[in-house]
Amino acid sequence: MKATDTITVVEGYDATRIFLEIVWRRQGKTDEEIELLVGALKWADGTPVDPTMWEDWLAAVQTACAGRTKEIAET
Repeated sequence: MKATDTITVVEGYDATRIFLEIVWRRQGKTDEEIELLVGALKWADGTPVDPTMWEDWLAAVQTACAGRTKEIAET
């Protein structure tokens, strides 16, 4: 992939979940916080297990697309 490639919002959500799961496995599955986060990001019957995570994800996408990522880093 190139840095200029684009993905859909759903693909980005899944990529984040997969990334966190890889990190969790690399760390020897000892970090319960990552485990809980990964579990909440999984899909069940076409929707995320934790709908709030999806809403948070959409808000993060909107912020990133608006170029306001600096605000997040400062908080």
